[in-house]
Amino acid sequence: MAMYEQDQFIAGDCREVLPTLARQRRRFQTCVTSPPYFRLRDYGGLPGQIGLEDSVADYVATLVGVFSQVRDVLKEEGTLWLNLGDSYVSGRNRAATGDAALKTKDLIGLPWRVALALQADGWYLRQDIIWNKPNAMPESVNDRCTQAHEYLFLLSKRPRYYFDAEAIGELSLTFGEAAADDKANFARIRGKRTGVRPPGSNSVPHRPDRAPTLASEMRNRRSVWEIATTPTQHPHTAPFPRELVELCLLAGSKAGDWVLDPFSGSGTVAAVANHLQRHWISIELDARYREVHAERTLQMPLNL
Repeated sequence: MAMYEQDQFIAGDCREVLPTLARQRRRFQTCVTSPPYFRLRDYGGLPGQIGLEDSVADYVATLVGVFSQVRDVLKEEGTLWLNLGDSYVSGRNRAATGDAALKTKDLIGLPWRVALALQADGWYLRQDIIWNKPNAMPESVNDRCTQAHEYLFLLSKRPRYYFDAEAIGELSLTFGEAAADDKANFARIRGKRTGVRPPGSNSVPHRPDRAPTLASEMRNRRSVWEIATTPTQHPHTAPFPRELVELCLLAGSKAGDWVLDPFSGSGTVAAVANHLQRHWISIELDARYREVHAERTLQMPLNL
C-alpha cells in the first residue's frame, strides 16, 4: 500500500478531477508535473489527450486552463514546478502549429509561450531552471547544436511562498577549484590572489575584502541542474529522473505535506513523494498506469 491510506492514484482527465478536489477543499503544498508535449506523440488514442490540439495557441490555452485549476487547490504559499520541452517546426507539423509566423525549422519556443501565458493569467513566474542532460540523445542535425536541455519553471501563487533553499543547497567549490573549472572566474576578480592554499587549509587566500571560501561550505543552488536521464522498465516515453523530482519536493514542501501531479504518467512524483514522507495524489488519463504506481510506491523505500 502507499505511505498513507489517503495517497491516491486517480484515473481520469485532470480537467474533470481537479474541480472535484477543489470542491472537497483539498489543498496541496506543491505541484510537480510535466504535461504532454505539443504534437510529440499520441498516447494510445485515448480521448481527451492534451498535446494534440489544433494549434500552438490552443495548446497553450489548454495548459493555462489546467494550471488555473491547479492554482485553486494549492495552498496560499504553494508552488508549481513545471517541466516543458521544446520542439521544432517540420514539414509534417507546420500546418498543425496553426501559426502562420512559424516557419519550417523554427524553434517553436513552447516552454516560454506557456510560462508567459501563465504569468499573464496571474501566476508569479519566479525562475527558469535549465535541466541540463549530460547523456542527451544524439540528433541527426548539422546546422545547429544537439538539444540537451529542457526548462523547469518555478511559479508561485503569491509573492511570498514556501521555498527551502537550504534543503537543496550545493557544495561550494574552493576558489582554486572554481578557477580550474572556469577560468572566467579569474577575469571577474580584479587584483591578484595573495597566495596559494596553505598546507592543511581548505581555503585559498584571495582578495582581502572577501571571506575565504571553504570546500565544505554550502551555497544556494544555481539555476542549471545537470541531471542525467535514466532508463526505466516502466512503459512511459518520458519519465522524470528521480533526482529532478527530489530537488523540487525538498525545496517546495516538508515531510507530511501534500503533493500533486496532474499528469503523473509512470508515477515518479508519487514514488519520490512516498520516499520523502510526503502525501501524494496522482492524476493520469491512462488508467493502465495504476499498477505501475502501486509497484513503484512499494518498491521505493521510505526514509523512516
